[in-house]
Amino acid sequence: MREARAYGNPSEAEYVDFICGALEPLLKNLIAGGCIALNVSNDIFLSRSPARSMYVERLTLALHDRLGLQLLERAIWHNPAKPPGPTYWASIKRQQLNVGYEPVLVFCNDPVRCVADNRRVLQPHSKRHAQLLAAGGEIRTATYGDGAYKLRPGSFGNVTAGKIPKNVISLSRVSREVEKTRKEAKALGLPTHGALMPVKLARLLVEFLTPPGGLVLDPFGGWLSTALACEEAGYRWMAFEMMAEYSAGGGMRLSDRPGFHASFDLAGWQPPGARRN
Repeated sequence: MREARAYGNPSEAEYVDFICGALEPLLKNLIAGGCIALNVSNDIFLSRSPARSMYVERLTLALHDRLGLQLLERAIWHNPAKPPGPTYWASIKRQQLNVGYEPVLVFCNDPVRCVADNRRVLQPHSKRHAQLLAAGGEIRTATYGDGAYKLRPGSFGNVTAGKIPKNVISLSRVSREVEKTRKEAKALGLPTHGALMPVKLARLLVEFLTPPGGLVLDPFGGWLSTALACEEAGYRWMAFEMMAEYSAGGGMRLSDRPGFHASFDLAGWQPPGARRN
């Protein structure tokens, strides 16, 4: 079933129009080869139906047709801590599997001049691959995929700085830092954000898609996970958020960062409609 969220419950067409409208003015200042990453939900269903919404496909086509963006990557964020669901269609009607991932769509305004570089996010080699490198690579000869892939003696023997990350990224949304912020937000009567991107995922995207010294803009700031990732990685950033309560929660996550200053008093904040003494 479709439930209204804090941001509202727009139709597919309204959501696509909103995203396109929010991104269009930003594209005027995006460098040639600049990238846009969108983490979108995979858990939207048609009303009273187990059929999935095709809003992601509609959004992808709209960003291409209306704004001229090219799809660079369709990555998968696998969240092992994601709760079982959709409850009605998976647990009651048994017509769906439990969801475990969300899409991360990466677009570029000029793929030929794309500034993304996976060398900025290389990961340590596995123990097995390190042993393979030490041995000088493969000693076998084999063919896979009807000849599309050929293994020769010495394959995978070139020493590199690390391995290229897969486009299936497994990261839990749960962390000590997030739980600490949730407790602080509840103590102040602030709403807790229900759709947080892990800071580690945001940092991987920032470093992969942004040249050193670049400016990162997040028009859907939420609890400022992207901003926190930029702070950790040493990037300049700007963020916008339409709900002040979420900006306040994000401010708590950044309050210990050098140069941080809030123009509001978190300690004196009260929920809308609360009586003031």
